[in-house]
Amino acid sequence: MPGTAHTPDCIDLERHRDDRHLVERATRWAVVALLTAAVVAALANVFGQHHVVLVSGSDAASLRVSAPGAIRSGLLYQGRFHIEAHALLRRPTLVLARGWWDAMSVNSVEPQPVRSWSRDGHVAMEFGPVAAGRSFTVYLYLQANPTTAGRRDQSVELRDGARTLASIDRTVNVFP
Repeated sequence: MPGTAHTPDCIDLERHRDDRHLVERATRWAVVALLTAAVVAALANVFGQHHVVLVSGSDAASLRVSAPGAIRSGLLYQGRFHIEAHALLRRPTLVLARGWWDAMSVNSVEPQPVRSWSRDGHVAMEFGPVAAGRSFTVYLYLQANPTTAGRRDQSVELRDGARTLASIDRTVNVFP
């Protein structure tokens, strides 16, 4: 027949194309089903960006942290730290664990701290005084680096100088 391709050498159509083994078909369908399940789970937002809100406090102040509990590599996300002063805070300081910074790109911190420093992988950001009954919010805009994956410690402490007022233990899962 003109226009019909010839079967290449070493190819047996019955063996390579027409054989209908149950195991091969089942394996193909299982792989397709797994890939479909992963796509559906991603579309249902199973792999990130659900904000988890955690609260801690003392007589002097309370701290509310809102940030995703799971993220995907490469995604932009926000951490929000709301501080309410029940007493005068002379040197309110947020101390963030290494997981907020390691393999993350920091796009912005608003408002800017008065001063900041690093010790043992933790970053401390000191802000101006806050009167009793007042509150303020710090926004941290981040991006998980594309090669990042795994579980990270994102604990937070609120201090007034050297005195710890509130602390929150949290982790984030970074999916590849």
